[in-house]
Amino acid sequence: MLIRRIAGLAGAAVAAWMLWETITPIMRQISFGSDLVTELLNPPVSLLRIVSTTLLIVGGLMAVGAVRGALWVFSAGALVFALMTGAMVAMGADYTMWRDEAILAPFLLVIGGVLLFCPRK
Repeated sequence: MLIRRIAGLAGAAVAAWMLWETITPIMRQISFGSDLVTELLNPPVSLLRIVSTTLLIVGGLMAVGAVRGALWVFSAGALVFALMTGAMVAMGADYTMWRDEAILAPFLLVIGGVLLFCPRK
């Protein structure tokens, strides 16, 4: 159970860092006069990052608290995060846009596996 809690905490911490890395450029562009809808939907990757990292943070904190359903919430966020990364790579986006995601997506999927195979109680 301790391993599950540590894995949840690590996943939530990594997701919080990625959420900060997503929100900071959006806030910068809004301060230059852009509107929020444009920044979230152009490109839609920003919105997907915010949704996936929020699910990862909530799932990680649920795992820390040993709450039922943490695996499903965390895994949904990790899957959206990994699919978003794969889509960016497949579309030929510049590597500077997806290099952090390419490193962190497998790590988050492994944490999802830890949550799956380590018993809750």
